[in-house]
Amino acid sequence: MKRQCPNCESINHAKILWGLPADMREIEERLDRKEIVLGGCIVTRNEKWECNDCHHRWR
Repeated sequence: MKRQCPNCESINHAKILWGLPADMREIEERLDRKEIVLGGCIVTRNEKWECNDCHHRWR
């Protein structure tokens, strides 16, 4: 069973990649397929997932 967004119940989500990627070329395809999203360099909360439909982030 796939994870569901707790906000809109979509199963279309991506894993959040925190920090500065060493090599963007390595992750470009995964970004294009929306398998991962960039979370930024400063981790203020501990979310692991982002919904590709409503952009809600959760753990």
